[in-house]
Amino acid sequence: MGQTVVFKVSLDAGDVAIDELEARPPHPPSHHFRDAMAAALRDRHWRLALLVCVALPASAAAITFVVTRGHWVSTAFLVAAALVTPVAAAWAGARPTQGERRERAAWMAATGASGAALSLTSLVGVLLLGSREGWGEDQAIPTLAVLALAGSAGAWLGFALANRQRRWRRGAAAATALAIVLVPLGVSAALVPETQTTEQITYHSFVATYAGGHPAFICKDQQVDVTRRHTEEVAWIAMMSPLAWVVDAPSFTPSALADAAQGSLAQSQAWARSTRVGPDAFVGYCYQATSLGPPTAVKAERYAKSGPIGAQLAAASALLCAAAAAVTVIRRKSA
Repeated sequence: MGQTVVFKVSLDAGDVAIDELEARPPHPPSHHFRDAMAAALRDRHWRLALLVCVALPASAAAITFVVTRGHWVSTAFLVAAALVTPVAAAWAGARPTQGERRERAAWMAATGASGAALSLTSLVGVLLLGSREGWGEDQAIPTLAVLALAGSAGAWLGFALANRQRRWRRGAAAATALAIVLVPLGVSAALVPETQTTEQITYHSFVATYAGGHPAFICKDQQVDVTRRHTEEVAWIAMMSPLAWVVDAPSFTPSALADAAQGSLAQSQAWARSTRVGPDAFVGYCYQATSLGPPTAVKAERYAKSGPIGAQLAAASALLCAAAAAVTVIRRKSA
């Protein structure tokens, strides 16, 4: 294996003699991967994607800081990063490949690695903005991991589209990735009003009474008609978007979500989490007839039953896009 034998056949003689023997060992897979990574570094499209992934999240965080006087800065930065990372990776990775199957497979691996590397542009922002809200490893590491998976998925998506059909190019790949990011959120928002129902529930309210001149509080049962939006019925549509993955990635404790400060990332994650278990409605009433437990305890209990799923969804998306890219490598004929 790996040797090229050149035969010299004489037209005058009936025999065949070996005239030359050349030893040409095949290139190891790592050699093709290094070549592909070097080509990506020389490709201006990846450099432009890198610039976009640095500039847009930083600009979004700066504008949000000025407009809101310091609120929602972390959320704005991460949402912008979740928007541009997969889209920029899909645009830069949409490059038709040539050569043998091994070379195309190496380029596929380099494309996924380049897409994941784009998430490193968010490292400084995640650490700086996270320090404002007391982040630790439980918040920073899952967030960066989800951004890396989203970048890889976008890059592989662009790779698969560019190599499956000749008419697919960078613009079409970026438009497809942008649709995947935004369409689930739009569909979910459009369907939320249609999930409203009116039901009669027993409402346990705090009622102040006076006994011996001192106030006392009791729970009073009351039958009321309440119109609710059952967001849990359509939340799964929104969770198909990388924007929702990143918001749902940090691992906050249930108590931190229940007592989240105004304008913090924990509050936005609490909102995202509550869409999966139904909206919060715990202000000012007892959740059990025999208990006067605080509303935050009820919220914490609900959040404890609804753990983060952003990382799992991001991993599933990356695997699906990698599989699609691998199929294009296997099925496409060598040029």
